[in-house]
Formats: sequence, structure tokens, C-alpha cells
Amino acid sequence: MSAAKEKTFMDLEPLICDSINMGDVLMSMLEEHFGSTPEKGHYIIPEAEGDRLFFVACVAMSMSKTARNAYYEALGWDAS
Repeated sequence: MSAAKEKTFMDLEPLICDSINMGDVLMSMLEEHFGSTPEKGHYIIPEAEGDRLFFVACVAMSMSKTARNAYYEALGWDAS
């Protein structure tokens, strides 16, 4: 592998780690709100928490797509 490609692959580390960390944040939030069976059979969370969950899920998805595209670009492949 050329030195230029090695640098490109090494540059992916922060993006990959950030994506994993965002996924971890999302899973923690999901476990907090949906990790046990609710007493009355319905999950109820405040609207603000629902908004936060949706936001974190969207950011996690965006970061994952960015990491995937950067990986394919580093390989010289089409990311689409």
C-alpha cells in the first residue's frame, strides 16, 4: 500500500471512532428508555427526549454514511 493511501486510511480513524461513539450514545439512550417492559404496556417518554433520540439517531446515521463513503473513497471505489 502506498504511503498516500496509508495516510488516507489512518485519517479514517477519528471518523470511525466518532461514529462508534455516537452509536454508543444512541444505544445508551435507547436502553434507558426502552430497556425494560413498561408497567402498563406503553412506553411513554417526554417529547423533548423523543426529539433528542431522533436527533441522535439521525446524527449517528449521517456519521456512519460519512465513514462508509470515506472508506470507499480511500479504496478508490465509488461510494454510491
